[in-house]
Formats: sequence, structure tokens, C-alpha cells
Amino acid sequence: MNTKRTATDGILIALAMILGFVDSMIPMPVPVAGIKLGLANLVVLYAIYRIGYIDAILISLIRVVLSGFMFAGFSGILYSMSGAILSYIVMSLMKRYTDYHVITVSICGSLAHIAGQLLTAGCVAGMNIIPYYGPVLMLSALIAGAATGVIDDIILKNTKGLAGE
Repeated sequence: MNTKRTATDGILIALAMILGFVDSMIPMPVPVAGIKLGLANLVVLYAIYRIGYIDAILISLIRVVLSGFMFAGFSGILYSMSGAILSYIVMSLMKRYTDYHVITVSICGSLAHIAGQLLTAGCVAGMNIIPYYGPVLMLSALIAGAATGVIDDIILKNTKGLAGE
């Protein structure tokens, strides 16, 4: 990795951590735990589109681990990691092999994130919790994914990538 890319990745990791922290401070008016806007995903999706797949997964995983140690503990890392990995896989494949708009890619990534977390919760607490939490979490993921997709679309249209696109 060159110096510019390393510095860019470090800045994006810090930004993702800050956005994740801000996200955790925003109260959600629903009685279901775990619903967030997914602001850190703005950075990961930006990295997928502008920097590259390897940098994007590194930014995502490092952010999850560092934020987990700082704010959530091991269980938080476990849930976030499962969601982050599945989300990254879905968004990367969609970006690489389809011509879907970034908003659609964001929505699918958000749904995949919740699916990963639900599967982890099912393994930890039993699969019978999924019918209770799943629909509400998926609906919130749909809305949050659309919102972050709109924001990322604006950012992508108004910025240049590392290569100076």
C-alpha cells in the first residue's frame, strides 16, 4: 500500500468510527433493540465505489473491531462482524456484477447486515426469536439503507476517488 492510500484508509476508519458512535447516540422511537441508521456504512459503501474492495473490507472490519472494543464488547463485535461481512459481500458483488444504482446496493447491503445479525442472534439465542424481531428489523434496514444510499449517491456524485476520477 502506498502512503496516500494508507492515510486515506486511516481517515475513513476514523470517520466510520465517529459516524458509528454518533449513530449509537441517536434515539430510535421503536421498542426493538438494535435499530440504527447505519451511518458507518456510508464510509464502507464509499470505499467500495471509490477506493477498492480490499480497502473497503479492511475499513469495515477494523472499524467493527475497534468500535467493539471501545463501546460494545465481544458480543457487539460478534453481531456487528456478522452483519458487516455479509453486507460487504452483497454490496461488493452487486457493484461488481450488476448495474444497480448505489441506493439499491445500499438497501441490499443494509438488509444483508440485518440478516447476518439475525442469523447470529438465532445461533446464540435460538431461531425462534427471528419471527419476532425479523420483520421490524428488516423494515428498519430497508428505510435506513435507502437513506444512507441517497446520502452516498450525493457524496459519490460530488467527490473524486483516490485515483482522481
